[in-house]
Amino acid sequence: MTKTLFVASAVHSMTGADDAGANAVLVDGAKIAAVGSVDDLRARDDAKDAKVVDFGGGVIAPGLTDSHSHPISGATADALGVDLTGSVSMQEAQRRLKDYAATVPAGEWVYAWGLDPTLYHGGPLVFEPFAGIIGDRHCVIAFADMHSLLVSPAVLKAAGINGPVEFPNSSASIACYPDGTPTGHVLEFEAKDLIYKVMPPLTEAQKVQRIVDVLNGMASTGLTGAHVMDLSDGDLALLAKAEESTDLGIKLRIHPVARQAMGSDISYLQALLGRHGRRWAVTGVKLFMDGSIDGGTAWLQEPDVHGDSDFSAWTDLDAYRGLMRNLIAARIDTVAHAIGDKGVLTHVQVVSDLLKELGDVNGGGHGSHSIEHLEMMDDDTVRTVASSPLFVSMMPLHCTRFLLADHTDNWSRKLGEPREGYAFRTRTLVDEGATLAIGSDWPVAPYDPRATIADGMLRRPFNRPELGPVVPDEALTVQQLLDGYTRSCAVARGEAATSGKLAPGYTADLTVFGADPYALSAEEIGTMPILGTVIDGDVVYSA
Repeated sequence: MTKTLFVASAVHSMTGADDAGANAVLVDGAKIAAVGSVDDLRARDDAKDAKVVDFGGGVIAPGLTDSHSHPISGATADALGVDLTGSVSMQEAQRRLKDYAATVPAGEWVYAWGLDPTLYHGGPLVFEPFAGIIGDRHCVIAFADMHSLLVSPAVLKAAGINGPVEFPNSSASIACYPDGTPTGHVLEFEAKDLIYKVMPPLTEAQKVQRIVDVLNGMASTGLTGAHVMDLSDGDLALLAKAEESTDLGIKLRIHPVARQAMGSDISYLQALLGRHGRRWAVTGVKLFMDGSIDGGTAWLQEPDVHGDSDFSAWTDLDAYRGLMRNLIAARIDTVAHAIGDKGVLTHVQVVSDLLKELGDVNGGGHGSHSIEHLEMMDDDTVRTVASSPLFVSMMPLHCTRFLLADHTDNWSRKLGEPREGYAFRTRTLVDEGATLAIGSDWPVAPYDPRATIADGMLRRPFNRPELGPVVPDEALTVQQLLDGYTRSCAVARGEAATSGKLAPGYTADLTVFGADPYALSAEEIGTMPILGTVIDGDVVYSA
């Protein structure tokens, strides 16, 4: 096997050990053989013929893993066209769309993504602000939460939608004006599917190239892996096709979604588990307990100010319990999307009860079970989550890039007082003892972990000092955020025995920072260089 000695100025092993004096990692094949000072490692018998890769003044850390991302669907369906992320006004979003539409040939569809509902200032989310730009063209705009779309009248016509549509056993809907005319707002996945069916499809080659480009971009930010929270028909074939000619830029651990229509039958999901390529594998299952606060489809203990967000994505909770029971009994790892406090509490109760009931399943344990997002929780809910056997995965950029300190954003307007102050309780969860993994949910928010770490420390966009922090008491430290991308992410996803630390026997996935993040300000971390990304001992990116 190839032996490589990776050298830098320092090492952060994330093992809890004293890393003083450590500045090198010896790798044997795809595994770490030793961590220590370069002089000590050079003196080892198994390092005599090792290739040396010297990152100079860099700092080596365990490979950063995004706990929650959508790189395949983002690349091939949701993040098409012009990026509207970060538009500070409706006028800016309109300008970006207009400039982009001018480059799209007549007759072709116009796409955009990342539209922030806050730009509507509490008004209804309708296509009308973009109608003058688009005219009679086909246009699809994805809202930032990726739970809903805005579509032009031409798209509605192509999909055969001219009024309300019933979606049995679903929170999906087609928003309409009082006279029954669609507004262009298409909510939740079953309704979005009606639009996707009529969109001109990308070719296989286009999809493969877009996936490869996104994953290479992720590697350049220091990511070595991502947990993928969806799986569509054909996705695995696309990954296999990509690996015919290249290696994926990062590792993917994929969680197909269990829908209510499946009932409690897990045979379809079991057939997917274990399928893999060189850098991808199907490793768990995802469930949706609710939708989004911005879209009015979350599950809150009390409805939002408009009377919305008071229902589960599952109309039959007995079926939900039955499905979860079968997944736990089969020792299948699960993650559950739960944004509202009622959704969070319900899922925690269901899983906690089942784990107690089933005990140590067949002597093999329960698998790993986590809950995703947890955007709004009061103190009692936080304590319930932290004392439960579930792990937690959250996205700091959802707070800093879509909420405002003065609570004039759409999310806060929907909740009102006092719930607007219960936003993204990251620090309280950690202080209460929860294991917190950190993710981006790309393309909802940027995937760059440096931005997430910097924002998570400041509770505001690191590059916008004029904005105040959102609930500043919930800020995390740089060590807690790095832990969320490494050790805690591995624990939450059932990979603690092989990943998340720099220690002998662990997988040789490394991120090499251009400086020591512990010695930098949050603003400096946001623009800190990435010198290298290493996967299974191979350098996949170098500056």
